Amino acid sequence: MPAEAENKWQKIYKFRGMDCHIHPDFSIDARGSVEAFVRRAIELGLSRICFTTHIDLDPHRLSADTYIRVGGKLRFASLEFAQIYRETVYEARRKFGDRIEIVYGFEFSYEPHFEDRVREFIRGAKPEFAIGSVHSVDGFEITSRRSVPAAARVFELRSFLRRYYEKILSLARSGLFDVIGHIDGYKKYLSRWWGFYAMERAEIEILEEIAPKLADAGAKFEINSSAYKRGLCAPYPSAAVSRILVSRGVEIGSVGSDAHSPAALAKNVESAINYTAWALKGI
Repeated sequence: MPAEAENKWQKIYKFRGMDCHIHPDFSIDARGSVEAFVRRAIELGLSRICFTTHIDLDPHRLSADTYIRVGGKLRFASLEFAQIYRETVYEARRKFGDRIEIVYGFEFSYEPHFEDRVREFIRGAKPEFAIGSVHSVDGFEITSRRSVPAAARVFELRSFLRRYYEKILSLARSGLFDVIGHIDGYKKYLSRWWGFYAMERAEIEILEEIAPKLADAGAKFEINSSAYKRGLCAPYPSAAVSRILVSRGVEIGSVGSDAHSPAALAKNVESAINYTAWALKGI
């Protein structure tokens, strides 16, 4: 095997011992303090963790997800409360930084209509690491069990994927994020409607066009192991998506578990790394 091809799959192993997608209890659907996550990471022998509290600034979703939990209470996401979160992570770094690298970050929901809000928040909050994820498409929350049936009725498979990847391309071109989060995370529920492999076949067609544009934008994507806990046979992204992205010049930027509790920290991350290394062999 040529050295260049070998390197493409071997590079994934540099992420061993890391978990760069972690939701402490500042995220409204998570539990477990920052310190509890850090202590668990040290127990597991991890070398680096990135806290990525979820921030959704979509003005169309003010009654749903635009909150951060501070002191056990839900608050509208603001720089004031982000500062409390940042100081909590920094305190953990001061306490445990000689034993593990601790990074302060966010996972941002993204759609073009509120990009300016995200940009302003990032400018003020100054995260060290930022994940950008598309959780909704045209008002349908595609990572929610409640919303997916309606989305599946409104969209045809290819029209959905084209619309979704248009938003992913806008996300990449915004220049706001270090990585794209769970790039094919829509499979969590929509694969039950359209079929996992039918979705992969359609993805390949669309990504043939989109992937080179993502590469031109300097985009990177994460490997996210949380798909396994949803009963899927692959992490996000699956083999077909990983192959086409990497073969067109889109790099892997991080690996994470998307843990929402200390018990889930680094769950299946090693499996996701090994799977992706296998998927990328020979390209």
